[in-house]
Amino acid sequence: MLDSVLKNDEKQDRNFKILIYIATVAIVFLALAGRLFYLQYIQYEENFQRSENNRMRRIVLTAERGSIFDRNEKVLVRNRPSYQIAVLPSELKNRDSVFQRLLRIKDSTGARIFDSASVDTAFQRSRWIKHGFLRILEDASPEQVSIIEERSADLPGVVTLVESRREYPYGTMAAHVFGYTGEVSEEQLDKEEFKNYSLGDRIGQKGLEKEYDHEFRGTDGVKFIEVNAFGREVGLIQGMGIQEAIPGYHMVTTLDLELQRVAEEALPDSVRGAIVALDPRTGEILAMVSSPRLDPNIFSLKRRERNKGWAEVALDSTRPLTNRAISGVYPPASVFKLITAGAGLENGFLSRHSYMPKPCTGGYQFGSRYQKCWGTHGRLDLVNAIRLSCDVYFYQAGLAIGMERINEFGERFGLGSILGVDIPGERGGWLPDSASFNARNKRNGWRWARGLILNLAIGQGQLVTPLQQAVMVGSMATGKGVYRPHFMKELRSFDGKVVRRYEPVKIHEGQMSAETHQILLDGMDSVVNHPGGTGRRAALPGIRVGGKSGSGEWKKGEKTHAWFVAVAPLEDPQIVVAVIQEAEGGGGAKSAPICRKIMEQYFFGSVEDEEKNKKEVLP
Repeated sequence: MLDSVLKNDEKQDRNFKILIYIATVAIVFLALAGRLFYLQYIQYEENFQRSENNRMRRIVLTAERGSIFDRNEKVLVRNRPSYQIAVLPSELKNRDSVFQRLLRIKDSTGARIFDSASVDTAFQRSRWIKHGFLRILEDASPEQVSIIEERSADLPGVVTLVESRREYPYGTMAAHVFGYTGEVSEEQLDKEEFKNYSLGDRIGQKGLEKEYDHEFRGTDGVKFIEVNAFGREVGLIQGMGIQEAIPGYHMVTTLDLELQRVAEEALPDSVRGAIVALDPRTGEILAMVSSPRLDPNIFSLKRRERNKGWAEVALDSTRPLTNRAISGVYPPASVFKLITAGAGLENGFLSRHSYMPKPCTGGYQFGSRYQKCWGTHGRLDLVNAIRLSCDVYFYQAGLAIGMERINEFGERFGLGSILGVDIPGERGGWLPDSASFNARNKRNGWRWARGLILNLAIGQGQLVTPLQQAVMVGSMATGKGVYRPHFMKELRSFDGKVVRRYEPVKIHEGQMSAETHQILLDGMDSVVNHPGGTGRRAALPGIRVGGKSGSGEWKKGEKTHAWFVAVAPLEDPQIVVAVIQEAEGGGGAKSAPICRKIMEQYFFGSVEDEEKNKKEVLP
């Protein structure tokens, strides 16, 4: 009886366990069925889209950046192909394992391909950046590309890209004019003006590259490709189509390559200074040099080399990143005497045959102050005072005319304000009067005094740029107004059609009487072509060159800044050249010969072999 009861209990216990098992299996199957229903019906659209995204990759087709040419269509800036290894944050999976695999990859020589710092930085940024791409190896070699492609199955989210990098075939030549390109920064992307850019885009950061970035950049295209489970590209997705990239515009500049070459060679890199050569009839800049120079190609190198090159130029005490031609400000020195003379003529204080009350005996007594002259010149009329650059003559002229009238005449020819040249970084200089002088020197406790006019009348105290000096003298020589200086001559489409042509813009009338104009021309003529002129070294056979020298004082006990501005031919000015060399001494001795070399190239050219004359032209 007892055995029967025990067997019955065991049977009930076994049946209960079987029931629990069946119930468990049923619950599991119901859960799986419910989950399947949820995934296939409730979340169908979301999962379908996710699946599509996993098999589809959106590839941006970067537009070819437009090239830069000189006025004779010789190539100055072009593109070169470059392989990039990058991370796509949206596709990056198993970060730690991918990171470790990347660091273990070596090339045929046994050297590691990737820099751990660069990879780590990219991976850290990929955690909060979900769009675009992050470069981890720039300018990859064909061997490095093939190694990555072979391991693509183990490196989800790591891709190979082909993009154009800027190439400056003449190295440092006109580097400050061209500027350079670089990857758009996160700070820039936060600004409204960069709303159409994405992380990884390369944009113009300085010079023409920055000023005309929109024109050079073109419009990016896009294509959609299918990828397999390993992230390898299978092919284009049917029906999605390709939106082709539209190349950027080419620019034909006003620069003359050969004139630029001569100007670069004439100003040693060991000298701090600048050269500007332009056509005063239109404002076209023919050559511009700023020294010391830099090589913009460093900004197209790999990250490590680029950072090293950037550190060198950024920390260089000679400031090679500064374009001295447009942002270097200097006292105009005796070149400004043309302004003082013009103001006196226009306001009736001077005439061609004006003599000052006191002849030049080597200095001038003003109250308790004795102001020296650089020489002893005796009694002079206006033209000879310009020729010999007599300080004593212009001390007295300045006191009679007054700074308000002198500054007003200078403003007629572009001094004291930005001229609007089409590269960033231009400075406007300064023409001091009593109000601006007091405001500028309030902290020092200095106040305007009439005796300051003695220095200002000879160009010691104002601030001008080399570009302003060139524009001022050139427009005074033509007598036809001040034209905005510029580099852009034409923009052309990739197939060579002109889409925009720069039309000269007159920004000041530069008004003066015909008599004033002629006297100033005669003064500039005398500086260069009279045997006693301070600018004899700028003279050219068969060409009537005019000009004005200057020696700008800047620091007691140091050599002066060497100024010379030349314009030719005086009867119909076609070119003006302004040269400054910092702390090099007299302008007539140091800078006038440089002006001569540049004008020799402009008027006579040079004998070159046929190979050198070959040019790369627009398509």
